[in-house]
Amino acid sequence: MKRILSIVALSLALLPLTGVARTIGDFFASEPGNIFPLLTRTHRLDMMDYYNSGQMVSVTNNLTGESQLLVMDSTYLKVQTSGSREVEMSMRTVGKDTVITVIETVKTPVPDSRLSQWNSHWQRYTSDRLFAMPSMDDFIVDKMPRDLRADLQDAMIFPLVRLAFKGDKHDTIEATHGLEQFLVPSEYKRFEPYLRPSINFAFKGLKIKRVK
Repeated sequence: MKRILSIVALSLALLPLTGVARTIGDFFASEPGNIFPLLTRTHRLDMMDYYNSGQMVSVTNNLTGESQLLVMDSTYLKVQTSGSREVEMSMRTVGKDTVITVIETVKTPVPDSRLSQWNSHWQRYTSDRLFAMPSMDDFIVDKMPRDLRADLQDAMIFPLVRLAFKGDKHDTIEATHGLEQFLVPSEYKRFEPYLRPSINFAFKGLKIKRVK
């Protein structure tokens, strides 16, 4: 019975997607492999079957690692694709189409994220004007002394920023820096008073704008 339901769901997922999508699960099943290269459609359908039946079960991905669907509702899901990578997906309607916002986070081991947006046919929006990934400068308050700012820039050669959906409707994105995990405690304490703990973003049509 489970396999029959999976086949039916797969057939629905492969139908052309026009206008407003049904659920985020449709997009999870139909994603062509740019975001989930380790998970076949069958893997994803099995993960949704397990989740919908109340079972937190991992599946073996294409590299023999374990992947698990952690959270899913009609417009949002979170997947642990491997031990070091997590993917969040959220969908919203913009005009006559559905836009899927994807956050991919890799533990390096400090979490580091990237964001992409796609239309209902899994074509990517590539304009840099739609979202500007925050840098470490965005977390620094204006009153940080110049010499301390220079020390921070030397210490943080690779800026690591984590993104995550927030809110009951997943309509806010929170950005946090990884300095506390990256630096030794004594060094971090020098910078902490001059750092914003987080930056929030909100959706404005296709754009994702920083909340002042």
